[in-house]
Order: sequence, then structure tokens, then C-alpha cells
Amino acid sequence: MAEANRTGACIPTIAELSEELGISITTLREQLEVARRLGFVSIKPKIGIQTCDFSLSPALMLSLQYGIKVQPELFEAFRDLRKHIEASYWYEAAPLLTSTEVSVLGDIVRKAQQKIENQPIEMPEKEHRAFHLAIFQHLENPLVKSILETFWELNARNERNYYLDRTYLVTVWNYHQRIYEALAARDFERGYQALIAHMDLVVQRKKVELSQRFE
Repeated sequence: MAEANRTGACIPTIAELSEELGISITTLREQLEVARRLGFVSIKPKIGIQTCDFSLSPALMLSLQYGIKVQPELFEAFRDLRKHIEASYWYEAAPLLTSTEVSVLGDIVRKAQQKIENQPIEMPEKEHRAFHLAIFQHLENPLVKSILETFWELNARNERNYYLDRTYLVTVWNYHQRIYEALAARDFERGYQALIAHMDLVVQRKKVELSQRFE
């Protein structure tokens, strides 16, 4: 399949693959399902088996979903990894944003702030994901992008499990406002400092939650 992806060759039908590989159709279907869940292929009626562009996200998501159930603290370890990745790639990614893309970040901030002001309050989880991923959208490293995409997918699921108070959310999005304003001014150092302060705030919140859990 990897060869077919590189060369653009068609993948044979399941029946043809079964005969070529010398395994039963049932066994082949099971193996193809694994490949599908890992994001290697897509399988559609009347279209057949098609290779997909490589992404680490499906495999990482499957692994972490299991790992977090076994060891819940792994999510915080993954959060820490994401923090270091965003910090490390900030100066590479931020200058690549166009003025139009920066304006979109401003729109995201305003939409999130409106959700926070609503009665009842709305969780701006989609905006949180969109804001951060937009900053790093031009990175050419597919592994970094896969890790960030997986983090934000898992983070959205995690945030749905608890209610954040309005005061905390206002503080969080004030930091996003500062990041946006710094990017609009092309002041990447100021934006970096706001990004780090924002992520440190999240870490401190998690430490308080954990200490309260064991009191």
C-alpha cells in the first residue's frame, strides 16, 4: 500500500488481494480495518480501497485513548509535550501568518468572548482549538501538526467533562486577545510571552485541581 501511495498505482480489489496474498477474505478484511483505523487507507463502496496521505494523528489518537484510560495522568504529560512544541515552534510559525489570517484570529477571540458572556455560558472549546491550530497552520513538519491536532481533539473531549467558571475563561481569553494583538503588531516576542503565560495558567489550574482531588 505504501508503494501504491508513492507511485499512484491502483490497489487491487479485496478478492484480488486475497488471492495474491494467499489469505482468506475474512482475514484480509480484518487487516484492512486495522489499516483504515490507522489512517493508511479509506474503503468506500463502489470506489474500493484508496491510500491516504500519511498522518500520525489516527494512530496517536488510538494509542492515547487507550493509554489515558489505563493511566489518566498521561493526558497531563501530553499537555506538557504540546506546551513545549508550541513554544519551540512559535518563532517559526508566527511570522508565516498573513494579515488576513491574523484577522481571523481576532474573529475567533471575539466569538469566544461572546460565548463566555452568554447566559448561560457557552464553552468556547472549538474556538480554543481553532485559535491555536491556526497559529501553526503553515508548519511543514507533518509530525508536529499531527501531535497538535491530536492534542486539541483530546483536550476538547477532556474539557467537556467539567465546567469552567466564567472568571477563569475571561482570564484565558484575555491572553488570547494579547496574543492576537501582538501578532497584528508583528511583535512576536510579546506574543510568545503571552502564549507562555497562558499555558502556565492552565498548568497552575491543573495543579490546583489535582491537589483538591486528594484533600
